[in-house]
Parts: sequence; structure tokens; C-alpha cells
Amino acid sequence: MKKNQIKAKLAAGKPVYGAMVQFPDADLVEMLGYAGFDWILIDAEHGSINENDCLAMVRACELADATAIVRPPTNHAETIMRFLDCGAQGIQVPRVNTAAEARAAVDAIKYYPMGQRGVTSSSRSVKYGFGGSIPDCIAESNAETLVCVMIEELEAVRNLPEILKVEGVDVYFVGGGDLAQTMGFPGKKSAPPVQKVVCGAIECIVGAGKVAGYSCEEETKEFLARGVRYFHTGMTPLMKFAARHYWNLVGEKRV
Repeated sequence: MKKNQIKAKLAAGKPVYGAMVQFPDADLVEMLGYAGFDWILIDAEHGSINENDCLAMVRACELADATAIVRPPTNHAETIMRFLDCGAQGIQVPRVNTAAEARAAVDAIKYYPMGQRGVTSSSRSVKYGFGGSIPDCIAESNAETLVCVMIEELEAVRNLPEILKVEGVDVYFVGGGDLAQTMGFPGKKSAPPVQKVVCGAIECIVGAGKVAGYSCEEETKEFLARGVRYFHTGMTPLMKFAARHYWNLVGEKRV
């Protein structure tokens, strides 16, 4: 496994910017890397991406010098392992509501002694057995694989002080969209009550000396000032922005 560039940047206190892709397209992933994104969120929770799709998308990330992070559909060790075996350099685990669930995520992502990930000598993540000794591969993977847990429900916010104590987590990502739904504001993550909870969670994360993550576009500078360092946008807002810019250039309003 090569050096995880976004782990290094985060350790140095620098922000990292990602783009989320929800459909299987390695060419698109490669283009996003050339477009300057530090990392790509390969979203297997929503959309139609499976492990075979992920394999090609991770290769595209490597080709374009972007870090491949996968969001699996569940916080299940067997599912997470299959995406890691593709060579992904990190996992963004959805719906982590308790310290026990955060610990389970770390266990699934890290090898012993940090976790309990299953060992293989034949997957792409260890260069199909050509990547050196298993102990060396394990040590390298534990050092370079990023663990991100998503704080997406009010239960998670209530349990955040305990979740922040779990060793091995690199990023705590506040999911504004799902938080809005659990608070009774579906589709309205900018509603003042939701933003109050979002900003409170971020303040708690940053105050504990941990890395906070958030998904936004126009508000990125605001959340950067709040201490967020791990950002991602998605293909939908990127396409909307590009389309509106194009139609503005030609003097028409179509979107």
C-alpha cells in the first residue's frame, strides 16, 4: 500500500477535499483526480457500486494520484473487508451511533493488534502476494488506512463524547442530510435547528483535538473556519454548478 496522502495532510493540519461518486465509472473517477481532488468517496451505500466496480475505481484513483475512500452499505466486517481487499485506502462507515459501533468499525478496518480484519495473502490490497511479507503488509496497512465514522443521527450526537474516545478513528464526519431527517427536517440540512446541532457536533469534535468532516459547497470557507478539515462534495452539485456556469456563459437560463 502506498502512502496515504490525505492521512499525511490531515496529520499536518491541512484540509483535504473529496468528490463523491455514486455510480460505477472508473473514467469519471480518474478525471476527478486530474481535476485536483485529494480523494474520491466511492459510495457503495447509495447507488449501484459493488466490489467489482470498486476494484476498477480504486485503480483509477491510483492512476490519477487521488486517495480512494469507500463508503460501504453497512458497518459489517465481512462487507468492509471485501472493499478493503480491492485496495481502498480508507473506509467511511455510515450510521455509527455508539462507541461500540465505532470500535466495531475500527476492528473491521484494522489488522491485529489494532483490530480484527481478516488476513489474506492473495488480494489486490497485498499485491496478490507480491507485496512483501504478511507482517510488513499488515503494519503498512494499519499505518496508512484511514478510518472515518459518520455521525448521522441524534443518538450519535448524544453519544459523541464517548465515540470520540475510541482509538483508531481518524475522522468524525457529521452527516447533515441524515441528521436533518432524524430531527424532522428532511431535505433541509440548512434549517437553523439542524445547523445548531451540526455546528455543536463539529465544535465537540474539534475541541477534542480530532478531525471533523462535513459535506458542503458554498459554505466550505465557513466550515473551514470552524475547524473542519475533511470535506467532500458530490457529482450532482458539481454537475449543477458546471451546467449553470455554462448556461450563464451562453446567456441562457435552463437550470
